[in-house]
Amino acid sequence: MNILGIYGYDPKNPKRGYRHNGGAALVADDGTVLSAIEEERLSRIKNDAVYPTLAIEQLANEHPFDHIALAGLQRTSFLSTAIRNYQTWRQHATTPAEKKHFLNRILNFYIATLGAAILNLPNKPAHLTQPMQRFHHHDAHAASAYYCCPWPDEDVLIITLDGAGDGLCGRVEIGRDGQRIHQIDIPQLHSIGAIYSMFTAHLGFKPHRHEGKVLGLAAYGNPQLLANKLMAHIHLEGDFPTFDATLLKVAYGRFAHETLNDLIGSLSREDIAAGLQHFTEKTITHFVQHWVRKTDIHKLALAGGVFSNVKLNQRILELECVDNLYIQPNMGDGGLAVGAALAQIATQKQTLKPKFLSTAYLGQDITLEAATAALHHQSLDFSHPTDMAEAVATLLASGKVVARAAGRMEFGPRALGNRTLFASCSDEKINQWLNDKLQRTEFMPFAPIIMEEHAAEYFPAWEPEHVMARFMTITYDASEIARKNIPAAVHVDGTARPQVLREEDNPEVYAILRAYYAKTGVPALINTSFNMHEEPIVCSAADAVRAFQLGHLDALICGPLLCVAKQP
Repeated sequence: MNILGIYGYDPKNPKRGYRHNGGAALVADDGTVLSAIEEERLSRIKNDAVYPTLAIEQLANEHPFDHIALAGLQRTSFLSTAIRNYQTWRQHATTPAEKKHFLNRILNFYIATLGAAILNLPNKPAHLTQPMQRFHHHDAHAASAYYCCPWPDEDVLIITLDGAGDGLCGRVEIGRDGQRIHQIDIPQLHSIGAIYSMFTAHLGFKPHRHEGKVLGLAAYGNPQLLANKLMAHIHLEGDFPTFDATLLKVAYGRFAHETLNDLIGSLSREDIAAGLQHFTEKTITHFVQHWVRKTDIHKLALAGGVFSNVKLNQRILELECVDNLYIQPNMGDGGLAVGAALAQIATQKQTLKPKFLSTAYLGQDITLEAATAALHHQSLDFSHPTDMAEAVATLLASGKVVARAAGRMEFGPRALGNRTLFASCSDEKINQWLNDKLQRTEFMPFAPIIMEEHAAEYFPAWEPEHVMARFMTITYDASEIARKNIPAAVHVDGTARPQVLREEDNPEVYAILRAYYAKTGVPALINTSFNMHEEPIVCSAADAVRAFQLGHLDALICGPLLCVAKQP
């Protein structure tokens, strides 16, 4: 029995609500994630939030399914949750306009959520007669973290945090053999994720998309200039942090800019980003510490968009009371389809132990036929090397940039070798010139992919049980040898966000690393996502060939084929 998990909205109303990253997933009834894909990779619309028709069609053609699970609030809870939130929020409104705005926003939000109830499934099995099951946004987040974690026989503390989802911005639960024995609901208005997104918008970036740019920018500023002001408006005691009226207005959006101007004054954007990041780290580490001590559980499973903040994740791991973390590789709303399917399996079985999601390669593959057709279509010359790793390592060692679109596509926001650009880590200026090629603007350095055998030498705090480092979801302090050998992958604050690669996880990419190490003595390469500015990561062979040409890159691995650009 397979479960089809779905997250997304009515395609006729793609801008309704406050959601993003629709997608679909197929999960076997033992908890094995068979396939998963976000709609944006197929529609080629960044953060596409529509009902994921294309993703469903692809998965339905790959595997049969017997049940449907949808991530989205149950209809019976809409009104009660809306009333509860309105009663809380209106207490902090100071003008009639604010009160009217709060009411309209809540009503529109819950009306929009009803759009997710529309089901027009392609290839719907004839025997599929049971109605779909719906799961709360944070139930799906929690399930995606807990049931994919590597600790099936231990107590695990589950924490979800995001901007908002179905009236909440977070939960704390305990996972034990699939039983949730404790939880806390955090009112939506006390949302650290919403605060971060509003600052992102105020700095001129796109919220829900460019928070990573703010994180990168933070390393260049003085955190204390703003952080102390922000901390004066938050109360950390109790089971969750609470805001005063000033931060509540920031979290709401419409009235945020005037309030932010008062808070920020004449600070530079670097100091603003630094203060915001410090505030976020201090607030959330205090929150995590509180619950670890209260439950006496020291292994954490995390999900929700807040945990896409890799520097925050490092700070959590560094807490003395935390033994280890598992961060869902697709921690944001893109992972909700997987979470909904897992939540339904747990409900049906009543008990379900975690089954470690050891791979994020859950999308479509690129066949020889598709690669050949895409390259021929653009009249590009190519070869079929007998030793791809050696050929590619030679190009990389000579300073070339090599794109790779081969194997099953990654699920989640990180490129992990199969839809990736590889380059040497030796040129500190690569962040500027390669992003210029791709028409991208970033403040974070490119991340390194490194052979597991050398990870501890380059990142001393890394340990083999840190499985989250396989998915590039955490930063580490870089060692002196890392600063010397891979300076292009080390940020100005001395950290890097590595993908620690084991040979068994991706033999083809590992072979490239091994051949490159043999030639250069450096066991790591730049690994950045293969996409043009404001586009999703490439998916198909045709996508890859297009981006290769637009980016004027040096070489392309497309399926089993290698195309080397002609020198001008």
